[in-house]
Amino acid sequence: MRRKWLQVVRWGESPLGTGVIIGANLLGFVWGIIYWYGPHLRVAPLLHWPFIPDCPLFAFLFIPAFLLARRGRGNNVYNLVVAFGLIKYGIWTNVFWYVYWLRGNPVDGMGIAMCLTHLGMILEGIYLLMYLRPRLGWIGVAWVWFSLSDYVDYGLGEYPRIPDVSLLPILQWHTIAVTWLLTLGLGVWSWKRRIPVVHLSSRYTLEESGGR
Repeated sequence: MRRKWLQVVRWGESPLGTGVIIGANLLGFVWGIIYWYGPHLRVAPLLHWPFIPDCPLFAFLFIPAFLLARRGRGNNVYNLVVAFGLIKYGIWTNVFWYVYWLRGNPVDGMGIAMCLTHLGMILEGIYLLMYLRPRLGWIGVAWVWFSLSDYVDYGLGEYPRIPDVSLLPILQWHTIAVTWLLTLGLGVWSWKRRIPVVHLSSRYTLEESGGR
């Protein structure tokens, strides 16, 4: 399993892999902002905008984190928040479609494509975690941001548009649970991970102070 993961990482860091990843994330960002979230953003208060286009936003934020991490640079707090968002919203999208299909709704190409691309987001989040020496304070920053995002989505009604609103209670409590579970998991990881972090290719590691 480790060997397979290492092969994926090395391909992703190759010139071809880097180009494919950046191109796919940029395409996802543009498509998501215009098609999926565009109508929503036009009517939402400006202060809510940072919390609305969840998946496209974190797909875009991954690009600078990825490019800097490949060069042994970056910021640990930024990487942690981006990794958290990629994993959280990658899971959210897949859970939505699986539950949607289990309710008897038709399986179509759009749903399958979104599941696959959002599985890619989860892998991107895991990739960024390779570069972290997590601290509880940084995890606290992520918890505050995503708890606020959950409140904006489900407390203020800015949740993503979905084709079956009867699934909303499941999605609401699921996404809140994921915020807490990811926070708890990262906290345990922070407590246990006391040795220096070495990149899988053994080429570099980020500075503990928060990046260079």
